[in-house]
Amino acid sequence: MTDRFARFGGRTRLFVALLALSLVLLLFAGLAYTRSLDDRPKAALALMTTLPLQWSEGGIEADLAQDAAPHPALARLTQRYDIDPIDDLTTWKPRNGQLLLLAQPRAFAPAELVRLDNWVRSGGRLLILADPALQWGSLYPLGDKRRPLFTSLLSPVFTHWGLELVLPITDDSPRAIRRISAFNIRTVTPGEWLPKGRLSQRCSISSKGLLADCRIGKGRAVLLADADMLDVAFWEGRGMRMLTGGDEFANLAFVEALLMALKSNNALNWDFVGK
Repeated sequence: MTDRFARFGGRTRLFVALLALSLVLLLFAGLAYTRSLDDRPKAALALMTTLPLQWSEGGIEADLAQDAAPHPALARLTQRYDIDPIDDLTTWKPRNGQLLLLAQPRAFAPAELVRLDNWVRSGGRLLILADPALQWGSLYPLGDKRRPLFTSLLSPVFTHWGLELVLPITDDSPRAIRRISAFNIRTVTPGEWLPKGRLSQRCSISSKGLLADCRIGKGRAVLLADADMLDVAFWEGRGMRMLTGGDEFANLAFVEALLMALKSNNALNWDFVGK
């Protein structure tokens, strides 16, 4: 009898030990899974802009101050993307699968225009925010090189791809609230894409002219006829929305969705719904 209980007790201890080991392994597997989700590498995104996203207009002292914070639009994009600031396309060495965001960039030298076109044709994916009449507030007067560009200077690129950027002349308020699919966005003096020449057949224009989606060679360029929508004045929360961390308008979600569509090469099945 004693031997029988001993054997029974031994089997019980073995079962408990195996059960404990299984629980430990499951725990470590769960932690590893959670850690893998948190540590997943971010998508690579190169950024060129004259907007005060990377650096404030307060100068180096303001950017290095203890309470300095990145621009909210850049901070939001940094949550999803490993951002690589660039200032010259001829020296840029794109990483594999890297997206490129041009947000009201400076004028390009001829060599940069050729490099950009060749990169897209070879499979590059690009999002351009081009504003015909930027209203972004600035500390610097008009004409100062430190000020964001008032109007896009990429017309050679647009013409080469069969597009023209214009500023619609209307009697309405320059402030615009537009509903594009699920995105309710607000901005000011948005532009409009018009087809130009036979090359325009490669571009699909939608959202009341605000968006153009161009298939160029093996690559793709999505063009948005506005850059003011990145300004926090048009999308950041107010009142209770600010307290809860919500956005008043979906400007940033809209830009993020455009980048996501480029990354996954999904079609832009969106259109203008109404004000």
